[in-house]
Amino acid sequence: MRKPLFLLCLVLVPLLLPLHAHASGYAVYEWSARGTALGGAMVARDADPSSVAYNPANITDLPGAQVQVGASAIKPAADMDFKSSTVKDREFSDAIWGLPNAYYTQQLNDHYWFGFGMFSRVGLGTDYSGGDNWAGRYNCSYAGIQSLTFNPNLAMKFSDQFSLAMGVEATYLRFMYKSTIQPPINVEQDIDADGWAYGLNAGARYKPYDWLAFGLAWRSQVDLKVNGDVDFSKKGAYPAPARGDISGTEPLPESVTFGVMVKPIDRLSLEADVVWTRWSAYEALTMNYDPPLLGAYPTVSKEKNWNNTWRLQLGAEYALTDSVDLRAGYVYDQSPINDDYEDFAVPCSDRQIVTVGAGWKVDQNWVVDVYYGYLWMVDRHYDAKPTEGIPEVDREDAHAHMAGLSLTYKF
Repeated sequence: MRKPLFLLCLVLVPLLLPLHAHASGYAVYEWSARGTALGGAMVARDADPSSVAYNPANITDLPGAQVQVGASAIKPAADMDFKSSTVKDREFSDAIWGLPNAYYTQQLNDHYWFGFGMFSRVGLGTDYSGGDNWAGRYNCSYAGIQSLTFNPNLAMKFSDQFSLAMGVEATYLRFMYKSTIQPPINVEQDIDADGWAYGLNAGARYKPYDWLAFGLAWRSQVDLKVNGDVDFSKKGAYPAPARGDISGTEPLPESVTFGVMVKPIDRLSLEADVVWTRWSAYEALTMNYDPPLLGAYPTVSKEKNWNNTWRLQLGAEYALTDSVDLRAGYVYDQSPINDDYEDFAVPCSDRQIVTVGAGWKVDQNWVVDVYYGYLWMVDRHYDAKPTEGIPEVDREDAHAHMAGLSLTYKF
């Protein structure tokens, strides 16, 4: 009975949890409890099923069939310190975002492996408390991105030292945005749109010695077109427009990850990765309204002009016993935000993360992984931009607590 129950969990967990995250830009890297505990430094090290997301070439380590299901909970917080004495300071809404993932790997023969992953490449949950009293509502009151990527891969083992993998991605994305059109109109708009898009990925690993390995992973850019509805609510004397249709394009940026893993002693593995992300693909947020917004604006575009970024990931794993592993990680993540076009929708800046975790091999079939992480961001100052609905404000003490669990079953 254990196998059917576990497969039932694999189906139900992604359906029960919301797909939000608090990320640098809106990229997501929390793809498993083990991987997150290691700071995401998984591109070169020994595999578990979540390697489908980190570097699918590594799944050639895994014998037989294995299934993993897991989730992370992320609780962000920040203070908004307004520089005007007439404006009340605010905090982020007190919310916890869930982020699920699931993986399956199958050894086909001595040379080929199949891997399938369900995880989120992007996600966002920005929710300001205060409602109509939130001073930034003319720029953004709420911004959300929910996504799920379905990613089958074929991994090929050319020798004991070299493996290669290729895969395709099908990504579902839901985009939500709420803001108030400035006085004298003073009408709130609530956007809800979704869509599908497709991309490619590849990975490679070279392991010349048991104590040394190199990994490389690539994911393509995906230009995802969303279509949906926009609802309007009257907040002042101006009549609210009728409900309309809306469409736009949201980029999932190309990324390249390179890493090196070393084992200075038999029970200890260390890895360092760098991730390059082509955020310059996000030039503008353009939404098309039908009928035209307020009868006059068929297209509304907000310049972004984001910058390409680097992310440093460090991870250490120590086998305390044959059944218990201890883990720690560190991340430095650059923000892609162009200061000239900053807004309240994606309130990020350079961030750092420290993580700890553990893995427990319960028996020959079951593995339990857990982690805890603490994230903090550099404070950000917003210059007043009245035409964009941004008052002068400092975002201070931005941080997040993260925790997660993964369960692995080996057939």
